Amino acid sequence: MKRLILAAVLALTAAPALAAPVAYTIDPSHTQTTFQVDRFGFTTVLGAFTTASGVIWIDEADPAASRVEAQVTVASLYAGDPTREDHVKGERWLNGAANPLITFKSTRVVPTGPDTADVTGDFTLNGVTRPVTLKVKLNKIGKAPGSGKPSAGFTITGSIHRRDFNVGAAVPAGLIGEDVPIRIEALAVAPAPAAP
Repeated sequence: MKRLILAAVLALTAAPALAAPVAYTIDPSHTQTTFQVDRFGFTTVLGAFTTASGVIWIDEADPAASRVEAQVTVASLYAGDPTREDHVKGERWLNGAANPLITFKSTRVVPTGPDTADVTGDFTLNGVTRPVTLKVKLNKIGKAPGSGKPSAGFTITGSIHRRDFNVGAAVPAGLIGEDVPIRIEALAVAPAPAAP
């Protein structure tokens, strides 16, 4: 009996450890967070936040165990016109002075294919936090040709209802689009800080 127990212990200790999720840091110079808003039915205003940061933990063995924490800086808004940018960053809309960051912290990852997933998380905008589900496609994972660093590239799409976050609530209904499509092209590079 002792021999059987010893053999079992030796087998367990000799077994390879399960690989931990790999942490990748979001590369702000190769990440674009874009959105679009209908304006009076005449045109669609395109905009972007040019400063992003965060960490993506990728578990290739168990994709559902992957997670992300990311943020963009409201002050980095680009919308093609300085007056428009100041207006959108101002108190009536994003209120960037009081709420300088837009954040997303995943709470659930549901794989939908070999390289796709629905990622639900706490989305915080204008000081309001609500659950939002984003569709994520892993474009490629491997060593980047230029740097040689382990890298992962993603295309992320979704939509938010701006009034859910008290954004521009004073605008009469129908003048400015209520639903705001989002598209993010993100590059993340390892190593990153270990998962807490």
